[in-house]
Amino acid sequence: MMLANFMSAVEATIVATAIPTIVSSLGGFSLFTWVFSAFLLTQGATIPLYGKLSDIYGRKKIFVFGVMLFIIGSALCGFANSMYMLIIFRAIQGIGAGAVLPTSQTIIGDIYRLEERARIQGYLSSVWGISAVIGPAVGGIIVQNFSWAWIFFINIPIGVVCIMTIAFYFHEDASKLKSFTVQRSKISDDKILNKKSKPGKIDYAGSILLISAISFLLIPLLEAGSIWQLDDIRFLGMIFSSLVLFVIFWIIEHRAEDPIIPFSLLKSSAILFPNILGLIVGITTIAISSIIPMFAQGVLGTTAIVAGFLLASMSIGWPLASSQAGKIILKTSFRFTAISGSIVLLAGSLLLLMINQNASLIEISFYIFIVGLGLGLTSTTSIVVVQHVVPWEKRGVATSSNSFMRMLGSTFGATLFGGLLNYHIKSMIPESQKNIDIIKILIDPIQKQKYSSAYIEQLKNILGNAVHSIYFYLVIIVFIGIVVAYFIPKEIKEESV
Repeated sequence: MMLANFMSAVEATIVATAIPTIVSSLGGFSLFTWVFSAFLLTQGATIPLYGKLSDIYGRKKIFVFGVMLFIIGSALCGFANSMYMLIIFRAIQGIGAGAVLPTSQTIIGDIYRLEERARIQGYLSSVWGISAVIGPAVGGIIVQNFSWAWIFFINIPIGVVCIMTIAFYFHEDASKLKSFTVQRSKISDDKILNKKSKPGKIDYAGSILLISAISFLLIPLLEAGSIWQLDDIRFLGMIFSSLVLFVIFWIIEHRAEDPIIPFSLLKSSAILFPNILGLIVGITTIAISSIIPMFAQGVLGTTAIVAGFLLASMSIGWPLASSQAGKIILKTSFRFTAISGSIVLLAGSLLLLMINQNASLIEISFYIFIVGLGLGLTSTTSIVVVQHVVPWEKRGVATSSNSFMRMLGSTFGATLFGGLLNYHIKSMIPESQKNIDIIKILIDPIQKQKYSSAYIEQLKNILGNAVHSIYFYLVIIVFIGIVVAYFIPKEIKEESV
């Protein structure tokens, strides 16, 4: 599961390193942002659908299908000879990746008991942080020594290993699982009930509406600030269309015999508030992973590799806290653990407000480590609550709802913080210099040499102050997370929803 998640997660960062080489090879510079957007769009839009399908057909089939599709998409990307082809094949990759995260998390929920589940989910979550650190380095090595196509071909052997492992060691009966046994890395199915669940039906109308509504929401969020401005008629039009489609989806799903998303789940505070907390986790994660490297390179003058290693402290804190989350839950409650994690997250966010040009890398790493501890407790608690409260036949859709909210939080956070950062930078730059690219000037050594040291210091101060403002907003969002955590029920009966 961790290997499959790594394969999916590393795609974003490894491609980012190779994109200049890809553009020089294929052309189509104006389309390069869609190399990222196509993958994220199809992945996000299909996550809820895969959750439902795994409840109907079982986790194994959906996981294998997703990884196979991801492998096919990766192979096609490697053979692409135009930017248009690459974008289409990246979309196929994303459709496969959409099955990996929610299904792997659901499998973890199936095979581990409550006291073990939090620790393992934490390991699974930490993969995303690890991929953010090593992805650029691996991408750079591949592009420098081999063809850029190998950043995609490398997924093929990894995917084959994942499929073979699941095929041989995960024994699943598509019925309600009551016993979870892990023995020498092999999952025993001796105690799986033989009683078959009633097969569900695919809600085609709901599926099409949901994918369309999510697509109309994610496209403007992914393109905001780079291609479309927030007041662009296309941006506003797609957001409005998304709202309309979600309303139609809500009406149809209330009448559907077997809805793609049972709204009865969302009525439960044990599902609703952990999912909102997942949204905040996604926002916080992107605020750290996108802004800190920019600050480190632009203000402190570090290299991209050093900036990446700063994020490694979050990857250390995250699994450490996750490994203890299960013990804390058993000794206290879900609510106490969620609130505690949110308070630690708030403490880390407040510490980030202390970052300035004189801050050392060790200080920043420590602050990010604290944030990682908070993220580990809150994210793990939210997914464990959701999986604990639903029976096997609903666990796939419940897990995918939490995964989707985290991804939506990251997408929304990238748009929000990117827009706020640009706003604060432009508000501090003189009118005659509004069109300069402050980030490019500070990070690109060649551009930097064109300006005086006094002017560079002025730009550093502007960027530093803008980043400080960003983390002030983050503190407010994280504080809301504490309030949300308070509404998670203190005691939750297993499979009560």
